[in-house]
Amino acid sequence: MLIAKYLPSAKDARIYMSVERTYLGYIRFSLYTLSFAVFLRKLEVLADITQKINVSVLLEHIAIGLSIIGTLLIIAGILTFYFDIKYIEGGIEVSPKEVTDPRIYMAAERTFLAWIRTSIALIVFGFVIEKFEFFLEQLERVFNIHLGGDHRSLVGIGVFIILVGLFTLIIGTINFYRTIRQVDIGYYRTHTWLYKTYGAVIFLACLVLTFYMLKII
Repeated sequence: MLIAKYLPSAKDARIYMSVERTYLGYIRFSLYTLSFAVFLRKLEVLADITQKINVSVLLEHIAIGLSIIGTLLIIAGILTFYFDIKYIEGGIEVSPKEVTDPRIYMAAERTFLAWIRTSIALIVFGFVIEKFEFFLEQLERVFNIHLGGDHRSLVGIGVFIILVGLFTLIIGTINFYRTIRQVDIGYYRTHTWLYKTYGAVIFLACLVLTFYMLKII
C-alpha cells in the first residue's frame, strides 16, 4: 500500500494504473486460491467415498481455509485499492505534458493486458465451478450413492462467474480506450466508483461460493 510507505504522491496516470493492476492482481490471486479449494473438494469427495476419513477431513479443512482466504484476499484488494486511490488523489497535480508521456501509453497497455488476464481467470474459474457439479453427478452414478447438498446451484454460480469474466473484458476494453483518450488531452482520472462496484460483484460471487463450499457435502 502506498499510504503505508509514506511516499510523496502525485496524480500521475502511471501511479493510478499501477494501483489498478495491483487491484486486479488481488482478484486473480483470490481466484487461484478458490480454484485450488474446489480441486481439494474433489479430492475430499473421492477420499470420503473410499473410506479414507482422516484424509477426507484434512482436505475439507484445507479447502474451507483456502475458501476463506480467497474471500479475504478480495476484501484486502478492495481496501488496498480504495485507500491507495484516496492517497493519490491527495497528491500534487501534474502537467498535461507529463500525462502525455509515451511511457503512460505503455502503462495503459499493460493495464489492459491485466484486465484481459483477469477476464480469462474468471472465465476459467467459472468453468471449474460448473464442471464440479458434473463431477459430483458422475460420482453419484458410478458409485450409486447420493451426495448431500444441491449441486445444481453450482451451475448457476459457474455461469454467473463466466458472465462476470466477459463483463470484465468489456470493462477493460472500455477503460483502455477511455484512458488513451484522456491521455491524449493531457488529463487522467480513474473511475473509482466503477472499480468499487466491480469489486463488490466479485466479492459477492466469492462469498456465495465460500458459503456453499462450507456446506456442500
